[in-house]
Amino acid sequence: MAMYSHSIHSSNEPHPFDPPHDVMKMLKREINELRAAFQAEQQQRAVEVQQLRQEVGMLRDQLQKESHERKTICHQTVQDLTQVRSDQIKSLEEMKVSFASSLHQLNQLLQDEMRDRRAEGSLRDTRESTEKSERQSENAAMKDDMGKHKQVFFGARDDIYQKISNITHDVEMIVT
Repeated sequence: MAMYSHSIHSSNEPHPFDPPHDVMKMLKREINELRAAFQAEQQQRAVEVQQLRQEVGMLRDQLQKESHERKTICHQTVQDLTQVRSDQIKSLEEMKVSFASSLHQLNQLLQDEMRDRRAEGSLRDTRESTEKSERQSENAAMKDDMGKHKQVFFGARDDIYQKISNITHDVEMIVT
């Protein structure tokens, strides 16, 4: 179009539609550039969206795998804790039974010791009582023996006094 405008009009005078036509060409070029940039941007965004979708899918798979692993670990931990608890309860029950048995044995030993000490005490008391009774019998026998010896002694003494008295009397009679 610019060619026609130059040929119809004089060569030094510009055509009045040339500047708007140049503006429109420039606008058309800018629109085409913008369209190309927009399409490039759209393609880049489409690629980025696809990459993000792949990344989200991969993250979902990882999350599901990790979730499954954690559930498995939690389940195993719960089983282990249940087993440990069961073992501890069993051990506690065994300790209770063992303690009760030991306590029963200790109580039995104490009862035996108390019975033995009572028997020893009773035996000792009987022995002491017997010894006391024997000592008292011996003491009584000694007193009786002493009493008899006293009687014999006093009898002999009285007899000696009597004989001395008789001898003294006889000597006085002889002398007189």
